[in-house]
Amino acid sequence: MALLTPSQAAESLFSILPHNLAGGTLEEYGIEATPEQAQEITREVLALNLYWVQSALQAVRTKPADKERVLGALHNRILQGWTTDLRLDGQDAQVFFKQAEERRQTYDQIVQEGGGPVAVFTECAAILESASAVKSEDRRKILALLIDLIPVDQIGELVGDWQLAGP
Repeated sequence: MALLTPSQAAESLFSILPHNLAGGTLEEYGIEATPEQAQEITREVLALNLYWVQSALQAVRTKPADKERVLGALHNRILQGWTTDLRLDGQDAQVFFKQAEERRQTYDQIVQEGGGPVAVFTECAAILESASAVKSEDRRKILALLIDLIPVDQIGELVGDWQLAGP
């Protein structure tokens, strides 16, 4: 079990998350998107990943302070990569974090009602469709992308493999 600082833990989590989905990644799934739509898809995928990170931290970390330290460090890492890694130039990060929290509540409810990852991914696809980020006929394609790109198991394994250093 590795001993990591919250920043190191956040960096390890950030490194396994999909980043900018413009261009090639979307094209591989047959999804045509404008640059603005690609940014919206990137934001929703990031919010979905934050949900799975929070779920893993909740399940594995017994101290609420540990969870908050890692999430705070991960938020900082996301902000560092906002325009470079994520290519979300022109998007308001604080609005994103507020929306991500709203998504977390929605996804939590799905899981509490017995839904698994595919049910959560289906909700995310519906959100993207209702925001006109993907066409109705591309809903299955975006669902396949989410299933393939969201590292649910890897997030859980990673969180379970380290111990936090510090107080």
